[in-house]
Amino acid sequence: MSHTQPSLRLSAIATLLFASAALAQPEGVPGFELERLELNPDGKGSLVMGTGELLPAGGFRLSLLGHYEKDPLVLYADGNRVGALVGDRVTAHLLMAWAPLRWLELGLQVPLVVWQRGDDLSAQGLGAPAGTGLGTPSAHVRVGLASQWREAPVDLAVELGVGIPVGSEDALARDSTFRFSPKVMVGRRFGLLRAGVEAGMLVRPKVALIADENIQDEVGNEVRLGAVLATTGRGLRGELNVRGTIPLTAQPKSLELLAGLRLPVGKTVEVYALGGPGFGDTPGTPSFRVLLGVSFGSPEPLPVSERDDDGDGVKNGEDACPNEAGPARNKGCPVKDTDGDGVVDSADRCPNEPGPASSHGCPVKDSDGDGLADSVDKCPNEPGPAENNGCRVKDTDGDGIEDAQDKCPKEAGPASRQGCPVKDTDGDGVVDDRDACPTQAGLVELRGCPAKDTDGDGVPDHLDNCPTEKGVASNQGCPPQQEQLVAIQKGQLEIKQSVFFAYGKAIIQPRSFKMLDQIAKVIRQHPEIDKVVIEGHSDNIGNADANRKLSLARAQSVKDYLVKKGVEETRLDAKGYGPDRPIASNKTAKGRAANRRVAFTILTPDSGQ
Repeated sequence: MSHTQPSLRLSAIATLLFASAALAQPEGVPGFELERLELNPDGKGSLVMGTGELLPAGGFRLSLLGHYEKDPLVLYADGNRVGALVGDRVTAHLLMAWAPLRWLELGLQVPLVVWQRGDDLSAQGLGAPAGTGLGTPSAHVRVGLASQWREAPVDLAVELGVGIPVGSEDALARDSTFRFSPKVMVGRRFGLLRAGVEAGMLVRPKVALIADENIQDEVGNEVRLGAVLATTGRGLRGELNVRGTIPLTAQPKSLELLAGLRLPVGKTVEVYALGGPGFGDTPGTPSFRVLLGVSFGSPEPLPVSERDDDGDGVKNGEDACPNEAGPARNKGCPVKDTDGDGVVDSADRCPNEPGPASSHGCPVKDSDGDGLADSVDKCPNEPGPAENNGCRVKDTDGDGIEDAQDKCPKEAGPASRQGCPVKDTDGDGVVDDRDACPTQAGLVELRGCPAKDTDGDGVPDHLDNCPTEKGVASNQGCPPQQEQLVAIQKGQLEIKQSVFFAYGKAIIQPRSFKMLDQIAKVIRQHPEIDKVVIEGHSDNIGNADANRKLSLARAQSVKDYLVKKGVEETRLDAKGYGPDRPIASNKTAKGRAANRRVAFTILTPDSGQ
């Protein structure tokens, strides 16, 4: 570009690797980031810009590349070229992308100016920039909003990128503050082609390139637009990118064309080349640039055309009916069988009437409708199974078990009892063969036997903490002077205090020993308690997996303590539920406190009956 005062023209590319940052810029040149090119770390659809497609969940990509650009910073006076402050520039780049979720992708770009040179412009009061230096590292967060893989019409994503001001000022590779680049990107695959567009902004510090009253050029905020058309597939691919800027400060517009080739090497490696010219005088737009790189990453998922969505062994690209399973000989479409008799219409003599293949798809006469043709049915007018030659199986009691296999042919009963009925003589809900007292009505938890009160204190033995000592019901059947901290309830041991543990650990505090000793005594003296499940619970605060592990460890500590106190280990089971089975609501502090406890569930042989 031409002015009465000297002016500068720039272009650059995002760079990688590591170098020490400097604090001073070249004489006569303000400090700013010369590089303009941003790359696409995930490489989906384009090497340069996003197309709305993200890496698959858990996928990653690591790229190393070298980048050469010609005349990224040129001095003009009165429309004539004075010289290039930066005529040749070589940059190395490290690109990384990772998708922890199918809709979330994280990216990082680290550039390193490896070598740059230009003309001697000391006569114009401009010092030469440093030959090497760290560029501006940048990171991005990309969120996928729609995906063709999930049957959306397009791929759509938004991104926020941040440039970190830690590069080298004397290498013209650093802005004075953070730079931001929000973007929206959308793309779609059309068979062997993929198209995408990207729109965004670059928000950066405003810097005047010629600091006098006739300032002509600046770098600052700008709108960035781009489009790409690329081929798809798993072999050699090509792409064409168009990138342009609409400045929001006193800087000219620019446009770049970048064409690229990409070649997979195995399933996880790709080599690529990219290059093309730049047009316009926006600082940071070179006359041309060339990039060569290699990437390493997780294997690419199969393209839609190579998948087999209906599982019929025919790839979607060759399947005329990709959503309906069908044989390859029929181009993946199901074979037509109008009457559904298993004989395809082309071979069915009666295509609208179901019939067996033995009759060429035509129906056979079956007077009793038992599925057996009259010609082979020994009882053609009485339905019966084929294994009985079409004759009805005799089942006198109608329980679905034929008399020949029914041990009680005149009494209906389930197959699990070989046709004999379930009996409960005393009507207490416990069947006779599991009832320890089949002629006396009793309790399920006592195996069908009636409750006893050995000490005559009005508290039945199975609920009495002191079954051989007369006590009071309010103290669980024990004398008033013997404080009871546990009560036997139907299906559970109710404890009057919490089991206290060391904070964040499974170590039982001594203040809980008295109650646990009493629990052990109660279990020992009540043999009708078949098993006690010790349940560890927690509230919903903190990491759920950590809470489950801690609750299980605490339940196991209680089990180990009770075993040491004489309870058979086979009668105890420890479970850690964490926040999965709250005892109370987690919406209040009281409820959360109630959930941080250990509970005891009683199981008897018939408790599930």
